[in-house]
Amino acid sequence: MLFNEPWSLSVSLFERALACINLAAFLSSLVQWRGQISSTGILPARHIVRHWKERKITFFQRPTLCLLISDSDNFLLTLHWIGIICSILAFFAFIPTGICLIGCWLCYSSLVTVSTTFMGLQMHSNLLETDLLYILCSPFLAIQPEVLVFIQWSLLFRIMLGGAVGKYTGGDPSWKDGTAMSWHYWTQPLPNPLSPIFYRMPVFVHKVETYFTYVSEGIGALLCYTPQITRWLAFVFFLMILLGINFTGNYAHLAPLTITEMILLLNDNVWHSLIPFQSIISFLEYTSTSPYAVAWPLKFIPWVLIGLPYFFVSLVPLLATFHDENPFSWPIFTRYSSHPLKVTQFIYQHTHFQRFFLRPWNYIMNWSENGHDLISPIRLAGRYVKFAHMTKRRWEIIIEGTEDGSTWHEYDFKYKPSNIDKPLPIVPFCHMPNLDWRLWFLPNDAARGSPPPAWFNVFLQRILEHNQAVLSLLGPLPEPFRERPPKLLRAWLYDYRFTYKRDQDPKQVMEKTPADQIGKTWYRNRVALYTKASKKDE
Repeated sequence: MLFNEPWSLSVSLFERALACINLAAFLSSLVQWRGQISSTGILPARHIVRHWKERKITFFQRPTLCLLISDSDNFLLTLHWIGIICSILAFFAFIPTGICLIGCWLCYSSLVTVSTTFMGLQMHSNLLETDLLYILCSPFLAIQPEVLVFIQWSLLFRIMLGGAVGKYTGGDPSWKDGTAMSWHYWTQPLPNPLSPIFYRMPVFVHKVETYFTYVSEGIGALLCYTPQITRWLAFVFFLMILLGINFTGNYAHLAPLTITEMILLLNDNVWHSLIPFQSIISFLEYTSTSPYAVAWPLKFIPWVLIGLPYFFVSLVPLLATFHDENPFSWPIFTRYSSHPLKVTQFIYQHTHFQRFFLRPWNYIMNWSENGHDLISPIRLAGRYVKFAHMTKRRWEIIIEGTEDGSTWHEYDFKYKPSNIDKPLPIVPFCHMPNLDWRLWFLPNDAARGSPPPAWFNVFLQRILEHNQAVLSLLGPLPEPFRERPPKLLRAWLYDYRFTYKRDQDPKQVMEKTPADQIGKTWYRNRVALYTKASKKDE
């Protein structure tokens, strides 16, 4: 199966796509970092780095070059440009791709590590893990490209199966009764223009979407290790759900990165038939690594050093999503037959099974857990469970400023819901608006009684200081505050809902849409005061 398939073209396509994702990630960070982690940003990197140095934190514990070289703004800017140059070099393969991606990983890891508040999401960690896996496999590509292919299958297997299991075992009843997608479209972080259209679909459509998520992620994951004749189904399943997610919401490089990882589900023969232009194939062949043969015992070296250790270590976060439950005990299986559960219980309790399988397995997993704890700081074998809990409300933080204490003007944001008169945005391809994403989490914490985090209060102070780097992260400023800052700020919590036509009122879960808001994207109701700030708070 794996050893009888050609992979040079697939690996080359994977390399080119991964270089593009890295380039997009650095460009996205380049337009935001000054307002986030510069010396005058919301959370200056130099304060974080100096705190780590005082605690004697090492590079392996916090993998950032800022600990080893500098925490200055000029160095942070240099990291971006080095990453951009390395991404371009990796795409054209001017120098070996593995060397280029070492530069990408070091630079991006340095930025993510000092900006976990804004760049600590699964998408950022997934990119770092994909880069590092390629770097580890790159010395063996010429003699054993199958190791990289197998590792990418293992990564997809963990992401997709972990997503399906995590949704079912996460405790959210909407994933069990089929209503999860009824909430998703209007409570997701950054809806796009298609979100309200899909939200207004009939209930049975949402149930089909919910159950198809299990099929595409669960069954698709199991097909990753099958021959090409069935493995292409996994590619199709994953592609359908990823395109659905990306077309109905703004998710930065979530779908493009996962699709890049999916490239190695298809071998050269399939890609030759799918790529329409011979010039593209010629370019991929030109930038591919030339294979060469070695004695068969040497082929086991990358498997022993990388392939099999990574496979078992990556099982640790995957198995954690099962919560020590037997899947055949879930109602989704027992409602049809209890025989699989009885069979697995009989096998598990059998003496020979415990002696010859369970004991060695426990030994391997204990070793794997130790290995997982060791490598987790460098973001290998992370746990990726997306949308396990559906938010049942949408509270948004709305910031208002005033000069006289009586007339208040609302600040707008570039991408997150704020002004109900503006249309839903389409975020530029692979751009990750970190502040808008992070502000989506705060109302959920506020609903549980958590106070505003310290960084949010700093954010308000930066607005009061008229900090241009921070203000560039926002949308158009209110007219009175374009040249000078306000004297007071306050942040309100609002409950946001999509508006409806009158004949769709029964679908609403709150009061009917006010007459003056019909036809707009949102309607909203004020919930409570979140916090307030003035220059006296400095």
